[in-house]
Amino acid sequence: MSFTIDVGSARVTQLTELAHWPFPPRELFPHAGEAEIEDASARLTREFFDAGSGDLVLAIHTYLVEIGGKAIVVDTGNGNSKHRPNLLPHHMFGTDYLSRFAATGVSVDDVDLVVSTHLHPDHCGWNTALDAETWRPTFPRATYVFDRTELAALEQLAADGPHEGVVSDLAQTFEDSVRPVLDGAKWEAVGDGHVLAESAGTSVVVRSAPGHTPGHIVIEIRTADGGAVISGDVIHHPIQFLYPDLSQGGDADPEIARVTRRELLERCASEGLLLLPAHFSVDEPITVRFDADGLPTASALFGRAAS
Repeated sequence: MSFTIDVGSARVTQLTELAHWPFPPRELFPHAGEAEIEDASARLTREFFDAGSGDLVLAIHTYLVEIGGKAIVVDTGNGNSKHRPNLLPHHMFGTDYLSRFAATGVSVDDVDLVVSTHLHPDHCGWNTALDAETWRPTFPRATYVFDRTELAALEQLAADGPHEGVVSDLAQTFEDSVRPVLDGAKWEAVGDGHVLAESAGTSVVVRSAPGHTPGHIVIEIRTADGGAVISGDVIHHPIQFLYPDLSQGGDADPEIARVTRRELLERCASEGLLLLPAHFSVDEPITVRFDADGLPTASALFGRAAS
């Protein structure tokens, strides 16, 4: 599952680490009601809802942006061999992601920038790879780019340990996926509006999008007539098109996350930005529209009783 599109002078390739990543609905969305789940199962296409198990289906995508001679990786997925005993859906992957990456024609040595929308395990895991029991930066020549608020928050969490449960796995994410970068690679911490690259009227820009985590960002690829946005975990699953106020269980601040999600979807619709999500089981960008009831919709998401 992948695609390549041109956005202005940028070429964007979706690289899928995991194509089928199922979760029970209330594990993802603890406040989802039975009626909401039934509605989603009736209206979403089969890629997003497993009728046999009743699970909501996610994927894990990363993005390669090539612009003006630069290669930028946005989010690096979950990574292999990461020990996450309290977050079992993230635990000890063994995928062929690096082979898929090489098939793009861009090698890990060719990457100039690696950007994390946030520092949850499934968005920064391939920042590092295991080499003889040592975690080393996967992209050795790249500058790794972090939101400064996000980096400081995870660094402090790790320093405040030891922890138990899920929090201990988040602290371990710092130890195996972030600290080796800080110690052994070029890196910088940036804020809203930081320009990653510009070429021929197209710019790649960091935009603040808090809520899921305090320092969550999205990456906008701007052109004169629109562009695209790599949205990280601002939105997790198409059920949130039907119910935009539905919070995901991992949202640090559900109310801020709701506002950020609504604002992003509205901007996608009004400014002609293609949505490039991290976890939708699709192999195409999403064009967002709003229906007469003020709900976001997209033809790629609905297929049984289309909205």
